[in-house]
This record gives sequence, structure tokens and C-alpha cells, in this order.
Amino acid sequence: MDNSSFIKIGSGGNKNGKVWDERGKNTIVQIFIWHNEKINSIQFQYAENGTLVLSGRHGSTSYDTPKFDVVELNYPSEYITWISGHTGSTTSYYSDDRLCSITFGTNHGQYGPFGRFNSSGFGRSNSFDKEFTFRLGGNCHCQFGGFYGTSDGNAVTSIGVYLKPNTTLNHSLHKSTVKPKKEKEAA
Repeated sequence: MDNSSFIKIGSGGNKNGKVWDERGKNTIVQIFIWHNEKINSIQFQYAENGTLVLSGRHGSTSYDTPKFDVVELNYPSEYITWISGHTGSTTSYYSDDRLCSITFGTNHGQYGPFGRFNSSGFGRSNSFDKEFTFRLGGNCHCQFGGFYGTSDGNAVTSIGVYLKPNTTLNHSLHKSTVKPKKEKEAA
């Protein structure tokens, strides 16, 4: 399937900043997340032609972020089926929305939330009020088509996903469950 066949889903957050695009990078092995009150930066490792490839780091390039997490998928049997998160203004200094939290869902489970979240599931500030969820279907690894988004020098400002539509019908739909009746021969 060529890259023009992907459907862009989302994005959650503010679309201001530098655009980044990981279209077609759907064989995610690891996700690296620097976070505190926001998603400071994100980076992906994926499999390509039998080797591991590391994407660029999207967002802040500072290593002073207080929290760092690695999501390690059980590749190739585990794959992304959904992402969700919250956006909002992280401080009074930033009036634009930022990606405040993110959660990744797979066919095996959930990773996160990462970022600004408390145990009750609600953000710690009133501006933390915009939620997004992108569900891609969980029947096969072929639906997820990669990530895209925007970032500035301080944070990831938005994230979205690519969906690869099915290109063939389900095998069970190809089989006829009703056999045609033979016409009786004229006597």
C-alpha cells in the first residue's frame, strides 16, 4: 500500500509548532516518553526491513525532564490499536494547548497515562479539559499506520495517528455459506 492510502486521524492538541510525520512507520517496537506536567518529547523505535530504526526526537531536546518512560511492545505480536490523552495549557506562561498526557492501547493492554495525571484520572488544573481518543480497531496489526503531530522547543503540542484502511475483504466473507441449488432437468 502506498502512503497516499492512509487516513489521517486527529490530531489532539494545538497544531502550532514544527510538523513531524512518521507515516508508514507502523511496526512500533518501543516508544520513549519524556514528561512531567506535559509530554516534553516523544521518540519511536520501529522495525524496518529486519533492522531497528530510531525516529527523530519530537519536542524538547532537554534531558532535564524529571520523568522518562519506555513503552516496550512485544513485537511482532503486539501492536497499537488506540491512543488517548488530554491537552490543555500547562502553565499560565503558555496560553496554547499542549499535550498534557498520553496513553497507548495495544491488542495486549494499555500503557500509561504518561504526563500530568493524578490517581483519580483528572488533571490538576482547570485548563486540563480537552480529551481525545483515537480507536483504530483491534482485529489486525495492519490498521495502525504511524504517528504525526507538532512540537515546539518545549513540548509536544499535538499528536495524531494514521489509519491504513483494509484492502481486502475478510476471508469469511468470500466463502458462500449457501450453496446454489441445481435446477432440475426437464423430464
